[in-house]
Amino acid sequence: MSRAGKYFKNIKKDYQGKNFRNPFFHKPKKKPKKTFFVCLTIFIIIFIFFLFWFIFFAPFWRIKDIKIEGLTRLGNSEITSKIWEQSIKSRYGIFKQNNIWLFDKQEAQESILAAYNLASLKININLPSTLVVKIGERPYSFIFQQGNNYFYTSNDGYILREALVSEEDKAKYLILENKNANDLISEINKINISDTYLNFILGLANNIATKPELSVERFIIDQEFNTIKVKFRDGPLVYFSIKLDGGTQVERLVLVKKEKIKDNFSKTNYIDLRYDDRIFIN
Repeated sequence: MSRAGKYFKNIKKDYQGKNFRNPFFHKPKKKPKKTFFVCLTIFIIIFIFFLFWFIFFAPFWRIKDIKIEGLTRLGNSEITSKIWEQSIKSRYGIFKQNNIWLFDKQEAQESILAAYNLASLKININLPSTLVVKIGERPYSFIFQQGNNYFYTSNDGYILREALVSEEDKAKYLILENKNANDLISEINKINISDTYLNFILGLANNIATKPELSVERFIIDQEFNTIKVKFRDGPLVYFSIKLDGGTQVERLVLVKKEKIKDNFSKTNYIDLRYDDRIFIN
């Protein structure tokens, strides 16, 4: 063997500079350290507890102010006292409703509407600590008399007990007197007469109001079927039928007063208009 052959035989192969990576086998990625996930979990748990405490227990959300809008006849203090009473009640057994997120608006609205005859009521949240109560009152339409008691009443027949009827308003509003033996005020503070009767009375009052020669003292409802009676100041008791047109009956009354009764209107006991063209005068 030559010297050159011996030289190459004694040289060791260097595999370090070679890339023998198998393309079908990938080197596994390093897994995140376990401590990172533990820290992250603890942080999330602490954040959730803090968020829970902040929303439901922090004084920041405690109700501090109540604003009443739209109320004119009833005192604000009566409504606000109802709200404060609601706020000290518990919610879900462990919370207090003085937290603005936990205040039961629906329960408060039902409680107030049951106590006061309002047309509408809505409670809104004004963050972070104010409740805004928006109220729609029923407007006065007439006065309902039962015995010696007088009540303001809305045009849909609801009794409004919040205010006492003044003597001045007795001369200003239509007075409807109940001369039935029975109490006509229901448990929900509504006059227990049909819409047909009530609409006829209000329409009749509007028709009479267009006649300056007629001055009404009061409207009367009693046990006579399909009948509304009207007592005129310095005049007779007039019987109207709810089955006939109110405007037509008023025109006939004016005609009778002008052409037949004339100056004897104050001396007449009653006029009955319930039989269409036949009019009875006493």
